[in-house]
Amino acid sequence: MQVFSPSRLEKFATCPAAGYRKYVLELPEPATEAQTIGKAAHAVIAQAVRENRRDLEFFQSLCSAVGAACEVDPGELLRLTYRPEVLGFFLPGAHIEEHFQAPLDPDDPFSPELQGFIDLWVPNGGEVLLVDWKSGFKEYSPADKYQLGLYAWKLHRETSLPVKGHLVFLRSGNVFEHIYTPANGIEEARAWALEIATDVRERLYKVQNGGDPGKLFPARPGPHCKHCGWVSHCTKEEITVPGELTAFKEAETVAREILRLEGALDILKEALRAYIDKNGPVVVDDKEFKLSPSRYWKWPQEALSQAVAQMQKEGIDPLTVLSLTSTGLKKLGWDEEKCRSLGADLAETRQLKCVSAKKGR
Repeated sequence: MQVFSPSRLEKFATCPAAGYRKYVLELPEPATEAQTIGKAAHAVIAQAVRENRRDLEFFQSLCSAVGAACEVDPGELLRLTYRPEVLGFFLPGAHIEEHFQAPLDPDDPFSPELQGFIDLWVPNGGEVLLVDWKSGFKEYSPADKYQLGLYAWKLHRETSLPVKGHLVFLRSGNVFEHIYTPANGIEEARAWALEIATDVRERLYKVQNGGDPGKLFPARPGPHCKHCGWVSHCTKEEITVPGELTAFKEAETVAREILRLEGALDILKEALRAYIDKNGPVVVDDKEFKLSPSRYWKWPQEALSQAVAQMQKEGIDPLTVLSLTSTGLKKLGWDEEKCRSLGADLAETRQLKCVSAKKGR
């Protein structure tokens, strides 16, 4: 394996087993809805920049055509692409979806190579402006991952200028910037890429000489399991249920296993749901899997007002029925001090949850 993209490098770094299955065995992996929407959004923006079109009518027509071809809702596509945070980067002389391929170590004739597609870049005075569109929900800063730094490395080699990188999150419109120089992000990203690529090639050499792929490219369970197309491949061995956990490493191993099993469970449930949708319920001993409708009443403000009036008419105190939820408190903007001053008590429970961690790499 000679050529690596940022996504390929990240896949191997995140989970060696997933990288091996995708890029070595080339096992099929179904495209996720997020990936499909992302490709469609990139196509719309790229075409609009090429034609320097900023009018709503053009975007509506293009989103309709691309949406139909990619089976993506044109309305959602329009909301992602036609926004000021995108139009502001429509600059003359911009390079769009430019492909590149370059050795990570120019002094080594056998160096692994980096390739990629840069969404948009343009010389801008004494610096290079670099933009990467992101259609996902999870937001992060440019320094949290190496992709933008690797693109900056390529552009700095080409121009010798500092690179002002931008991550544009299309769902929120948030834009995160970072000024890349060799001492600030560029060399760090290149060194990381070279280390991962070199390690992968060494492991592949061992596999070709009889090494065990399962040991050389082990699974590394984590949050990525939720979106992995091969997570079920990792759950066929016997699951060891530990006793009391006393060391952090043991706890981390169990936490990763939970994430892997939850990812596999999602895939199994979706497959069963599709079967039941076509063929009806599945009975397993005294249990039954079926599609059960979930119904609830939605109360617009006017309807809720009428309901309160009806309670009062029937002699029912609305305060014995209605409650102020956390959602309502957010709308009111009341803090803990305000709630306490009104006589409310703060109840607290502790539940096991998996949330995004605020930490570095």
